[in-house]
Amino acid sequence: MVILGITHPISQDNAACLLIDGKLIAMAEEERFVRIKFAPRMFPQQAITFCLNYAGLTLKDIDYVAVGFDRFFKNIIPNLTGQPFVYGALTAGFFTMHLTRHMFKIPRHIYQKTPQFINHHISHSNSAFYCSDFDKANILSLDGSGGKNAGFLGYAEGTNVESYHEISNSNSLGHMFSRITRLLGFRPHADEYKVMGLASFGTPDPKGLPFLEWDKPLPSINRKKYRQYRKWISQVVDPNKPMEKTSQDIAATAQISLEKIVLRMLEWLVQKRKSRNLCVSGGVALNCAMNGKLLQSGLIDHIYIQPSSWDSGTALGAAIQVYLDKKRKRPDVGFTHPYWGPEYSNGEIETAIENCKVKKYRYSRNICAETAKMLSTNQIVGWFQGRLEVGPRALGHRSILGNPKNPDMKDLINLKVKGREPWRPFSPSLLEEDTPAYFKNSYHSPYMILTFKVKSEKLHEIISATHVDGTARPHTVSRTVNPKFWELIDEFRKLTGVPVLLNTSFNLSDEPIVCSPEDAIHTFYRCGMDCLVMGNYIIEKTEHDYKGIPILKTHSSAAIKADKQRFGLT
Repeated sequence: MVILGITHPISQDNAACLLIDGKLIAMAEEERFVRIKFAPRMFPQQAITFCLNYAGLTLKDIDYVAVGFDRFFKNIIPNLTGQPFVYGALTAGFFTMHLTRHMFKIPRHIYQKTPQFINHHISHSNSAFYCSDFDKANILSLDGSGGKNAGFLGYAEGTNVESYHEISNSNSLGHMFSRITRLLGFRPHADEYKVMGLASFGTPDPKGLPFLEWDKPLPSINRKKYRQYRKWISQVVDPNKPMEKTSQDIAATAQISLEKIVLRMLEWLVQKRKSRNLCVSGGVALNCAMNGKLLQSGLIDHIYIQPSSWDSGTALGAAIQVYLDKKRKRPDVGFTHPYWGPEYSNGEIETAIENCKVKKYRYSRNICAETAKMLSTNQIVGWFQGRLEVGPRALGHRSILGNPKNPDMKDLINLKVKGREPWRPFSPSLLEEDTPAYFKNSYHSPYMILTFKVKSEKLHEIISATHVDGTARPHTVSRTVNPKFWELIDEFRKLTGVPVLLNTSFNLSDEPIVCSPEDAIHTFYRCGMDCLVMGNYIIEKTEHDYKGIPILKTHSSAAIKADKQRFGLT
C-alpha cells in the first residue's frame, strides 16, 4: 500500500511524505525547495515530486492521498459552538475565507486520487505516538489552530487515539503565545522561540498572565481581560527594543504561564489515565523549555516530541491514519531518525562546486579529522552531509558548527554568519554517552527539543552553547543513528577534551535550512563562515571572497561589542 501524505495548502509549514506498507520512505518540507521560509499556504508540489522520485514512483502508483486537515464544514461549523459566539463566528469567517481561497491550490490530479481528509490534531498526534516506541501514552496536541479546535488532551493505545478534552480556538495556547510574540515586536508563527529565549532575561510576574482563569480543572482565557492585556502591552512596549526590561518581563511571564498551563493539563491527563508516557505534538511542542519542565515534573517517566511538530508533521500523521483505517493495525513507521529528505553524492557535490565556479576547494580522505581540527582552531564551519533533516532543528546534516569552549563563538556566529540578535542562544551537539556528565536530570534528546540545566563544573567547556540562565537544549548524537556526525564530535573530543560542538541550523536569518549543495555554496559566500564541508570536499574562502561580505574576516571584538550595545546587552 502506497500512501502520499500532504499538508493542506492553508497550513503554515507545508510538506509531503511517502508511506509504503506502513514504513516511512521519504519526507520533506516545501520551504527547503522553494526557498521561502515556511512556504505558508503553498501546495507542497516540490516536496511531493522529491518523495515520488526518491522512491522511483509516479502519482499513478499512489493508492491513497492523505491530507492533514479536515474538510470545509468540519472546520467551520464547530467554531460556532463551545466558545464565545463572536469569537467563534470570527474564527469561522477566517477559515471560510482562507479555505475558499486556497482550496484551488490542490491540483486536479491529486483530487483524482480521492484524497482522505484527516482531522488536523489527530494527524499531529499520530505523527508523535506512532513514531514513538510507546505501546500506550497520554497525548497533548497543542498549536494555534487546526480548524475546528486548537488541540486536545487524549490517550493513545494500539490503533486508537482517543480525545478526552478538546481545546477551543478561543482558548488557544499557540494563538495566545503568537499574539504576545507580535506585540513584543516579533513575527507571529515564526519568532515564538525568540520570546522563549528572551524570557530568560526577565523576571516573571508570580501571578502569571492576568487573563488566565484557574477556577476550573483546565485553565481558560478570559477574552475581555485578554483584550485589555494586549492593549496594555501595546502602550508600554517598544517593539523595536526587545531588550528593555518591560519586554523581558512580559516574555518571562508568558513563558512561565504557558508552562504552568500545560503542567496543569498533564496533571489532569494523568488523573484520567495513569500512563507514565507522554507524547507532545503541534507547534507549541517546539517550546523546549516547556518540554523540559514536563519531563522533570515527576508526573511522567518518558516523553516523545515529534521533531517535525509544526504543521509539516500532519502530512505524516494523516498518512498513518489512512493506513490505520485501511489495514486495522499499527504501522511500523521506522521513524528512528529525522533524516528523510534529499541527499547528494560526492559526484553531485563536485559538479555543484564546478558549476558555482568555486576557486578554493579540496578533497579530503579523512573529513572528520580535518574538520575537527578546523573547529578546534575556532573556525566556523558549514557542515553538509547525508539526507536532509525534517523539522526546524539542524541535527547534524545541515548544520553550522563552532567551538563551544570559545566564549566569543556565540557572538561571532550571530554577528558574522546568522545576522541575528546577539542574545539568542545556540545548542550543543554532544556524544550521547557523555550527556549525563554535562546536564542535570539528562534524558535522551536526539531532536534538540528538551531543555536541561548545565552542570556548573561543565559550564566553561560549553559556554557558547549555554543560555544566560545556565540551560541548554542538547542534541544527543548516537553513534548508531548518525555515525559520521558522531565521529566528527569524537575527533573534536580527541583534540580538545570536549565531546561537544556548538550547533545551529545551516541558514541565514529569515531563510530556510539549505537543501542542495548549491544552496549551501550560495549561503557560504554570503556570510562570514570560514569553511564549508560537503561530503568529502572542503571549501575555503580566498581573500577576494571576503570583500563582498559586510562582516570582516577578522574576529573583531569591537564589532561584537557594538552589536551587543545595539541590543542593550552591555
